Amino acid sequence: MQISNRTHLFALLSLPLLFISKTTSAGMMDSFIDPTDGRLDGSQFILDNAAGFLPVPLTVTDPAVGVGGGAALLFFHESEERKAKRLAGEKVEDIPASASGLMALGTSNGSHLYGGFHSGNWHNDKIRYLGGLFGAQFNLKMYEQDTPLGLSLKGLYFFQEIDFRLGESNFFVGGAYSYMSSTSTFDQMNEFALNSRDGRVGMRAMYDSRNNQFSPREGTKAGIKLDYHRKAFGGQFDYQKYNAYFLNYSRLSSKWGLGLRADVKSISDNVDPRAEVYAKPFIEMRGIAAMRYRGDNTALGEIELSYDIDNRWTILGFAGAGTAFNHDESISRSKVYYTQGAGFRYLLARQLGLRMGIDIAKGPEEWTTYIQFGSAWK
Repeated sequence: MQISNRTHLFALLSLPLLFISKTTSAGMMDSFIDPTDGRLDGSQFILDNAAGFLPVPLTVTDPAVGVGGGAALLFFHESEERKAKRLAGEKVEDIPASASGLMALGTSNGSHLYGGFHSGNWHNDKIRYLGGLFGAQFNLKMYEQDTPLGLSLKGLYFFQEIDFRLGESNFFVGGAYSYMSSTSTFDQMNEFALNSRDGRVGMRAMYDSRNNQFSPREGTKAGIKLDYHRKAFGGQFDYQKYNAYFLNYSRLSSKWGLGLRADVKSISDNVDPRAEVYAKPFIEMRGIAAMRYRGDNTALGEIELSYDIDNRWTILGFAGAGTAFNHDESISRSKVYYTQGAGFRYLLARQLGLRMGIDIAKGPEEWTTYIQFGSAWK
């Protein structure tokens, strides 16, 4: 459930570490202690509290937008079947819970975002839905052959996505619609503002056997996405985008875990330059700023090795490589950019399977810190 994994500029942000404020009420504090191990845990407060919300401070450290933060309220919605199993003491972290969220944040370079979303799992996870509306202004650096260009992108983004499970299998098919109205301004051309509209209808097919949608420990998520951006869908431009991805989580032993990721993106030929400003794929990995390395095509791979210190704490290390190249270039001759880093996770909501923590990554140019809500891969 992270709006960070989408293929538009409103996905630059990652949801971060949960904050639980101190309280003088002993009864309230009891709801943050897991009776199974006596450790700090937010499951009871999130799922049994009448308000049912999770306060989350948002921290932004992406080099593309600077340092900043904000706040979010996440509301979890549990089905009656899941609640009955949980109260009976059964394992429920592999049963998805729906969630809604409201958020607002700002950064040191004047970027800001505000809006809300809903992530729904219906009919025993046979239907998955994600939708939302966001307003934002991102002040970015867009690079053309290593030359940074200041770009301000301001607008509204509306999206709807739905997936249907095929029978009792782990296969899903679905569709999506999005609409973005934006104004783009380059520092070098302050007197010129480019107004644009972009409408998209997408089709997708997916296999998902992960044991948890927030912080999976086992299973595979893989699929393809075909996005058709058309004037007929409310936009100004006609082009296509393609994405194939693969995520795998496995247990090497009771303590050791292994994660693998591969991702390929492409955009069609002859895209209007006004759409290229925000639509061109870029390498999305920890350690590399958003929009730093762009091309008509991108390809990347990552590996992550984790070790469980105990049932709550996990440490991890990761490394990756990615490339971006245009249609008239060969992937064999394109430059490869490498990243590496380390981090930790804490199981902060056992009955949701929700782990949170921090990753520190080193890319080709700089070190970056990320506060992670769940897995770094979505």
